[in-house]
Amino acid sequence: MERSIIYKDNVPYLQPIRTLQIGNTPLWPPILEDEILYIAARNHTLYALDKHTYTLLWSYRVQGDILSAPTLVDDVLYIASSDHTVCALEARTGSVLWRYQATGPLPFAPTIAEGAAYLVSDRTLYALDAGLGDVLWSYNLQEHVHIPLTVNNGVIYIVEKHTLYAFDASRRVIIWRYATQDNLSASPVVGDGMVYLGSRDHTLYALDSESGQKVWSYTTRDAILASPAIAYGMVYVGSNDCTLYVLEQKFGVLKWQHTTAGPILAPPTLSDEILFAGSMDHSCYALDALTGEKLWSYATNGPIDTSPVIANGRLYVSSTDAYLYEFTSDRLWRFITGNAIESSPAIASGVVYVGSTDHNVYALKTETGEVQWSIETGAEVFSSPLVHDEREVVYIGSNDFTLYALAASTGAVLWSYLTAGNIISSPRIWNGMVFVGSADHCVYALDIETGEELWQYKTTGNITSSPCIADGTLYIGSLDQQIYGLNAFNGELIWSYMTGGGVHSSPTVDQDLLYVGSRDHKLYALDVKTRTKRWEVETGDIVDSSPTVANGMVYVGSHDHNLYALDTHSGEKRWQYKTGGAVASSPRVIKETVYAGSEDGNLYALNAHSGEKRWCLQTGGAIHASVTVDKDLVYIGSSDHSLYALQRILHPTHIHLSG
Repeated sequence: MERSIIYKDNVPYLQPIRTLQIGNTPLWPPILEDEILYIAARNHTLYALDKHTYTLLWSYRVQGDILSAPTLVDDVLYIASSDHTVCALEARTGSVLWRYQATGPLPFAPTIAEGAAYLVSDRTLYALDAGLGDVLWSYNLQEHVHIPLTVNNGVIYIVEKHTLYAFDASRRVIIWRYATQDNLSASPVVGDGMVYLGSRDHTLYALDSESGQKVWSYTTRDAILASPAIAYGMVYVGSNDCTLYVLEQKFGVLKWQHTTAGPILAPPTLSDEILFAGSMDHSCYALDALTGEKLWSYATNGPIDTSPVIANGRLYVSSTDAYLYEFTSDRLWRFITGNAIESSPAIASGVVYVGSTDHNVYALKTETGEVQWSIETGAEVFSSPLVHDEREVVYIGSNDFTLYALAASTGAVLWSYLTAGNIISSPRIWNGMVFVGSADHCVYALDIETGEELWQYKTTGNITSSPCIADGTLYIGSLDQQIYGLNAFNGELIWSYMTGGGVHSSPTVDQDLLYVGSRDHKLYALDVKTRTKRWEVETGDIVDSSPTVANGMVYVGSHDHNLYALDTHSGEKRWQYKTGGAVASSPRVIKETVYAGSEDGNLYALNAHSGEKRWCLQTGGAIHASVTVDKDLVYIGSSDHSLYALQRILHPTHIHLSG
């Protein structure tokens, strides 16, 4: 499923994920259709590539240079080349549908409209049958034409030197003409009964499309060599004076302007109230289309003389450095609640569930963040939800002392169980029972279907740790400094281990070793068979983070600001990574990457083997929650009240195809 990720909030996080180079020739802007990316090199070859992998599907070579980006209409690609040839190709296969040999130079690709391909060659305007390539008619012009044609409502707009002609295609007569004070270097744009065109006389003109009479004009400080763009009731145009001008569409009043360090030679691209524009200063810019606020920029290694392309939630920029840059944002969406999110999200059937300290439990669509439902509890929700896929039930605790069983589809309360203390502990399910700890010092086992209490075990301290079940034994920590091993069937104590501090950390069992942190600054590895300590490692502060095991290492955070990777058998430190704040978040390892949040507000993605930072996301508050990963998306809550959905982006890939 494609995801649209270009919107104002995430544009500042755009980053290159791939660059494409074909030979050493600059590339025209691409066209994306279905699963294919079509791109022409500025010398002689058109390529069709798989848009996901850039694998070559087919290519078509012409005898001369390709003069502009191809045109794609109804699964047919049209290209013009300097050998005076126009070709129509079947887009899926690259098969030639027809070829037309002109009598003279072709300065640009044909314009396709209403079943006709319009082109100019050797002072002659041609209309070809777009499906067959046969000449429908021709019309002799007074001058050579070097600017691409614009066709709108049966009218062809033709630029000859400093004059714009409006030509009726059906009657083949000139309706009107308008002369500027200098040559025209770009095609006009038509919209809302007006024709907009820029001139080398420094002026942008707005003409009545029926009469050709000037409605207004606006003068810049240098030649206008780019076509304008119209959107949101405004006209956007770049000038050779290095400035992008934005004018009110009806009256030409300046709304805002933005200056770059180089001329702007191509029209901007507009999408979702964002303007993207390339500049000859080598950079692509993203601006708020309504206010002109700069949102983002990226410097390539060469001037940018073409328009950016937005397609399938990606930004594509062709630079004269011979690279095509593909950008995306690591931020897919952000959902803001009424208070801090300390709960770790859970995902099932395309829905992400999370609690907030605003007292609510939320169900959001994984792809969009759209609210499916929310339910208010009686107090803050620190507990993380647990989803039973088959029963379609969400189990979650609240500081209103209650464990809730909610219908996953609607949020309706199926049952609830009231304890005598806050429930910060997150529930676990095993053998038809749901287990949870409470600040009333007890761990509870409840019937998964009814919520009926099956047993409880009372410790001598608050329980904020979450249970872990392995081989019929339930392990849980208590702030009374102990780790408890209970018979999961009946709650009887099997064994316990005393640490030197309260145990908020939730235990993890792997290959008969139980790993758990303590507020005595230590991480413990306990042998569950012999019920003895295998090893311990002391950090520089309390360990509230819950450990996770992968790759022969145990990963855990500490309030000493570090994330540690330790050998599972010996406790020997493999690596540590220092953040800017306490690491109470529990790490997660997915596909050779370990994710952990910090009280410095950052989510870190590190190489699981070396600890090298791959990327980090800065939020507006401390991160105590843990990530949840689903396919290629990462979800994390922050104390800035937000749940973030992120795309996993590692390192940009460079693909070089032989030209």
